[in-house]
Amino acid sequence: MQPSISVVIPLYNKAPHIHHTLNSVLAQRQLPIEIIVVDDGSIDDSAEVVARMENPLIKLHKQANQGVSSARNQGVMLASGSHIAFLDADDIWTPHHIETLLTLIQRFPDLGVYSSMHVIQNAHATIRPRFAFPEGSSNQVDDFFARFAAGLSLINSSTACIRRDALIAIGGFPEGINRGEDIIVWIKLARQYAMAHTATVTAIYNRDAVNRSVKLRETEAPGSLIYLAELLNGNLDSTEHASALLLFSRMAFYTCAGMCEQGNYGAVLAIRRLAKQSGLWRLYAKITVLLTIPSFVLTFARRFRHKL
Repeated sequence: MQPSISVVIPLYNKAPHIHHTLNSVLAQRQLPIEIIVVDDGSIDDSAEVVARMENPLIKLHKQANQGVSSARNQGVMLASGSHIAFLDADDIWTPHHIETLLTLIQRFPDLGVYSSMHVIQNAHATIRPRFAFPEGSSNQVDDFFARFAAGLSLINSSTACIRRDALIAIGGFPEGINRGEDIIVWIKLARQYAMAHTATVTAIYNRDAVNRSVKLRETEAPGSLIYLAELLNGNLDSTEHASALLLFSRMAFYTCAGMCEQGNYGAVLAIRRLAKQSGLWRLYAKITVLLTIPSFVLTFARRFRHKL
């Protein structure tokens, strides 16, 4: 059976961006069978912007505010495609995104998760993250933890395409999780069903978008790091443990750097406690040093992050 793709877009207070985002989907060389937008209780006119587009491919569902995981899960349940391509309501796709994903699925059928590459765009520059594989190549991911750790760019919530039945089988996106709920899903799917990736840029992450989660104040460690810490304390084999440890350390360090830059020190201290509880003293020391660095220095250093 030929794969079919439904697009799911969780929406919350993205009125300045959602029209542009949807237009990038409608401009695909290979259109999806449907575009499901789940408005998660927006208090701006996001839903009205979607409704005014009046395109038969676009299906708008409204719900009370329950969080991004709930919105994604609702979209998955409403979808009729064999695969779900996720897109954040402030990012955009290049015209060949869906076409590229379908080619990847046909080359590596029956896996659980697929992804492409993205670039990061702000008002000043377009940043190309470090690629996990040679540019332009398509591969089945051999070691998810190690490949993800290479540049933290292997997959995100605007490049992921998930086999619908596999996502439902693992229970969907965990609700009530503080940040990183999508990474938990990628890990589960890659470990249980395997993953394929194409090192082709087909998505643009809008760093300057309104209401970005990176700009929100937090006091807890991201759920993705808590989940990884639990895996590290579990029964991973030696190779997988080493790779998972590398991913945990890189995610924790760069998350802390970004939070220090924003002055979000409560969350940094929570991550440092998690490192201490996991016996990761070198990481603990690095985070302690981060807490002493002025934010303007971290802002300058961030420009070179993906080149490291």
